[in-house]
Amino acid sequence: MLRKSLALAVAALLSQVALATDRIVVLSADVAEIVVALGKADAVVGRDRSAKLPALAQASDIGLSRSLSAEPILRLKPSLVIGSRMVMPAGIWSQLKDFGLRAVQVGSREDGADYAEAIRAVGALVGAENQAAKLAGDWQQAMRPQAALGKRILITYEGKTVAGRDTPSDTLIRAAGGINAAAGISGYKPLDAEALAKLAPDLILVAEHNQAVYGGLAQLRQRADIASTPAGKQGKVFEVPVHEFFSVNLGSPAAVKKLKSLS
Repeated sequence: MLRKSLALAVAALLSQVALATDRIVVLSADVAEIVVALGKADAVVGRDRSAKLPALAQASDIGLSRSLSAEPILRLKPSLVIGSRMVMPAGIWSQLKDFGLRAVQVGSREDGADYAEAIRAVGALVGAENQAAKLAGDWQQAMRPQAALGKRILITYEGKTVAGRDTPSDTLIRAAGGINAAAGISGYKPLDAEALAKLAPDLILVAEHNQAVYGGLAQLRQRADIASTPAGKQGKVFEVPVHEFFSVNLGSPAAVKKLKSLS
């Protein structure tokens, strides 16, 4: 009788967990990747526009993670809303909670270095703790710092705004064994041509979606401040997808390998 009662209690608990996460809205692509990797894509009813995973094709577009509003999320009547520190405006979380939604932010570090903890947190929220523990462990192992490259690396948004310390870009550079050429700056800051040239990077990466701003790769390479750097002189100026080097995500180990190969 006791065994039967215990089995019923466990079944009821599992049923409650399933009900609590049967309608998930993910507010940022880095968290969407985790949910999909944990096998919960079918429960996702809403997603950030940048989360373009095929497994989430059926989920409604709720807008861009950097400029969200509550209305599209509320219309989906979610049982769980999850996102990372990438979600803006910051007040969206309190708004959603005021409407009675279960809204949880995972990962709080600006540099994304707590991504493994975010994986585990998502696992706990969607009832996939064991899968999340393995995923987080594998990710951490793959992100262990590599041997020093001795190369100064500069990651820029559009040829002016550079990634300093305490950014996801900095986390990736350090994981690859590189030196962040803009480590003297905190966060993302725009620099004038003279200041950028003085950073003397050996490798420059620019977000390719901003081609209209910097005029394309050929034009960027010819710019006087870029051309005067070691990277410019050696042809080490490349365009990269923004999601690879401006956020920490499940693909970051591959981004680190790419960084090493380009250096």
